[in-house]
Amino acid sequence: MRKTETTRSDEQPQRPRRHYFRYLVSALFILWIIAIQAGCLTMRTPDREWAAELQQKGQFTPPDIYDIDITGYRTIHAVSMPGPDTLPLVVLVHGSPGSADAFLSYLADSALLTRSRLVTVDRPGFGYTSGFGKPEGSLERQAAALDAVVSKMSPDRKVLLVGHSLGGPVIARYAMDFPEKTGGLILVAGSIDPDQEKHPWWQGAVDVPPLRWLTPRSLWASNREIILLEDELRAILPRWTDIRCPVTMVHARDDRLVPFANVAFGRSKLVNSVDFETVTLEKGDHFILWTQPAVIRQAILDMLGQHFNH
Repeated sequence: MRKTETTRSDEQPQRPRRHYFRYLVSALFILWIIAIQAGCLTMRTPDREWAAELQQKGQFTPPDIYDIDITGYRTIHAVSMPGPDTLPLVVLVHGSPGSADAFLSYLADSALLTRSRLVTVDRPGFGYTSGFGKPEGSLERQAAALDAVVSKMSPDRKVLLVGHSLGGPVIARYAMDFPEKTGGLILVAGSIDPDQEKHPWWQGAVDVPPLRWLTPRSLWASNREIILLEDELRAILPRWTDIRCPVTMVHARDDRLVPFANVAFGRSKLVNSVDFETVTLEKGDHFILWTQPAVIRQAILDMLGQHFNH
C-alpha cells in the first residue's frame, strides 16, 4: 500500500539561518549604541574604588573627595590626598580624553606627599564632573573650573599646576587669568602651539551622526574639544607674555600626538617667565606621564624646592 505525505497548511517554510544572523547583528548593534549613550567606556574611577587603588600602590591613607559647585555652570569633581595646609598645593590636570585617575600613581608618591598637597581634577566633560560627555571647548571656562578647586583648597597661597597634553593649555590659560594665584607651571607634553594642531578627516566624521552615536561619550567629548583647540590657542597668542611665573616643559622628541615643536613655541612665547626650563626626553612618545613618572616627579620636586620654599 502506497503511503502519501501531506503538508499542513499552517506550517511555514524554515527561515534561512542568515536571517537569524542578521537579527543578531542588528540586536548587537542596537545594544552597542545603547551602551555607548549610557556612558560605557567612561575612562574614570568611581569614588568608592580610589582607596583600594591607592592601597595597591602602597598608599593606605584614604583620599578626600570633593564636589565643588560652580553656580550656573557645573559641579567640579576632585580627588586629593590630605596634608597640612602649610604645604603648597599641586593641581594635577589631565589631558584628552582622561580623568582625575590619570594621576593616581602620583597621589601614592611619598616623595611628593612629604613636600606638597596633591589634588587631581576631572576637567569639564570628563570623569565625575557634572555634564559627563559634554565637552567644554573654552579654555577660559576650563581655567575658571580649576579656580573653583584652587579657591577652596588654597585660597591664600599660590599653587603649582601640572598639565598633561590638553591640560597644558588649560593651566597656561589659568596662569594668564589668575597670575596672582599661580606660583608655577609644568607642561607635560603640552599642546600649546596652534600651528601644530592637525585635523585628520576622521575628526569631522566622528563629530556628527551617525559615527557620533557609535563613539563612547568620553572619546566624542575629547574629539570635540580637540577640534576647537586650535582657535582657542590662536585667541590667546598675544597673552603668553602675561605669564611671569616659572615654567618647565617636559616633552619627548618622538611624541607622535603632540609634536616636539611645541617646546620651541613655548620657548619663543614665554619670554617673561622668571625661570623657563625644558626637560627633553629622547624617547617616551606622548605617554611620558605614565612611562616616565620619575622624570615628572623630579620636575615637580625641583620647582617646589626652587620656588615654593617660603
